[in-house]
Amino acid sequence: MKLVSYNIRYGLGRDGKYDLERIARSVGGADVIALQEVERYWERSGMVDQPQVIADFLPSYYWVYGPAFDADASTRSSDGVVSNLRRQFGTMLLSKTPILFSKLIPLNKVASVNSFNMELGALEGVIDTKAGAVRLYSLHLGSLSERERVIQVNQLLAHHRNWHSAGGAWTGAGSIGSTDWTQEDSTPSTPHAILMGDFNTVPGSDVHKLLTGHPEPDYGRVSYIDEFVDSLHVVEDGETCAPYTYWTDEPDRGQQDKQRLDYCFVSAQLADRVQKAHSDTDAQGSDHFPYWVEMDL
Repeated sequence: MKLVSYNIRYGLGRDGKYDLERIARSVGGADVIALQEVERYWERSGMVDQPQVIADFLPSYYWVYGPAFDADASTRSSDGVVSNLRRQFGTMLLSKTPILFSKLIPLNKVASVNSFNMELGALEGVIDTKAGAVRLYSLHLGSLSERERVIQVNQLLAHHRNWHSAGGAWTGAGSIGSTDWTQEDSTPSTPHAILMGDFNTVPGSDVHKLLTGHPEPDYGRVSYIDEFVDSLHVVEDGETCAPYTYWTDEPDRGQQDKQRLDYCFVSAQLADRVQKAHSDTDAQGSDHFPYWVEMDL
């Protein structure tokens, strides 16, 4: 199974042009696609419904969209008729097999005084694979500070560690009184999870260590059952494949020219299924690059 994560920067490419078809070409062929910075009805990107446009370019995929940011973008005509539109910003999951259930997890943030900060989230989709049900996430952590990202990762880890007690999308009996709510088999609950997205942090950071553990002098990086493994650490060519997923030509912003900000973390039980990992630095559709992982799923 091929997985790809891509922060598409709402379709704005390195050439300064908005092109969602180019985004679709870059990720087409993957079995699961995780996209970040997908928006609806923003003036800067032409007031289009980007999730629907992307889905139209990839018609063989099932998809869900999770807008963590939602604001009014409605208009009223001269005769008083309201065109109800929501200005949204969030993450998207597409899969060649059905996404059985999904949920949006709004990520906690800290109110800032003089720096822009907005609502972000993690979109969870349960997908059935040959290895059984897997929870896949398309997520976007805050760019403002490591303090905020640590809060958000702890929130995600708490959600992951609580999978067994929270259960699936529904639990218990299938009816309340005479009304049947399920209409089908119960939703699968699974310990297996894959986190894909823009983590806005570099290898070795506090956020990275929270997810994968601290390297130990005697045992190296211990894989605990309730933590994750960096997919790049698993593959044999992990030291030689392109390590960066983001590149900026604005060094005056205080950022390095090339950084690794996008990841695929797999729950420890799935680590031995990772076969390949690389970033596609030829893609021109965003200031980020698609990060690809192949797994035996």
